[in-house]
Amino acid sequence: MTPERVSVVVPTRDKAGSLRLTLACLADQSCPVPVDVVVVNDAAPPRDGTPDATERVVAEAAGRPSLPVRAVRGPGRGRAAARNAGAAVAVGDLLLFLDDDILLPPTAVAAHVAAHHRDADACVHGPVRDLPGARRLLASTEPGVRRAPYEAVAAGRFGRTVVTALERLVAAMAEGRAPAVAPWLVCIGANTSMPRALWRRSGGYDEGFGTTWGCEDLELGRRLWSLGTRMRLAPDAPGVHLTHERPDRWEQHARTLARFTDKHPEPAVRALAALLGPSGTPDRYLEALRTLEGSTPS
Repeated sequence: MTPERVSVVVPTRDKAGSLRLTLACLADQSCPVPVDVVVVNDAAPPRDGTPDATERVVAEAAGRPSLPVRAVRGPGRGRAAARNAGAAVAVGDLLLFLDDDILLPPTAVAAHVAAHHRDADACVHGPVRDLPGARRLLASTEPGVRRAPYEAVAAGRFGRTVVTALERLVAAMAEGRAPAVAPWLVCIGANTSMPRALWRRSGGYDEGFGTTWGCEDLELGRRLWSLGTRMRLAPDAPGVHLTHERPDRWEQHARTLARFTDKHPEPAVRALAALLGPSGTPDRYLEALRTLEGSTPS
């Protein structure tokens, strides 16, 4: 069954520059069903009541008839809670969770819809590549770049893109080049869709991850998998992540990975440091998983 409407849920906090480019990509989508956008502004509102930078960007985007977009205030408790808040007010029967620093080609949302037409109740991820040269892109004032940032990146104008270890493993599992040891890793929150009914049935993202970065999306994927959800990769719905600095990234990630492991103390989760850490690779993850499985009493 083809979804009747897509709601794109975009959590954001003080990243108006990248959000503007993400919304420019969404305004350029060609999709066979209606698309609307819910931007969840998770920053504290200005004390004087004036619109903040995020609200101004949304107002600017809302002036385009091709992009029904609105901003709602997030609870200020992190990405899991912000995504849940956006999904709760969304009207589409299909939810596309998209980060505020992801660029999409014009056919990406349609590709998500097509994937759900083929498999209505699946969790579908569009593969994402990182752009190390994102700072130069964000600083560009060229009208053509601001209108069509994905095309500018695809043309190589801002350097090469790279694929993370997580994305490499997800693709390898989907293509049969690696054993499907953890299909739920598909649920990468940067560019992932699912029926709204499935999000609701799962209980949504675990808000206990709080404002600490990482793993709340993969943990949802693990719970979706336990409900029998099929996990699909949509190669024709790619995204580009505008890489940015996060000085305490690995310290935060260690805390969220510990929470994930406490909730699901199985080898496929316990081995994730060998994939998601600073020197992680798919091969190291698979080796760590084999070691843990071999040491687990039968």
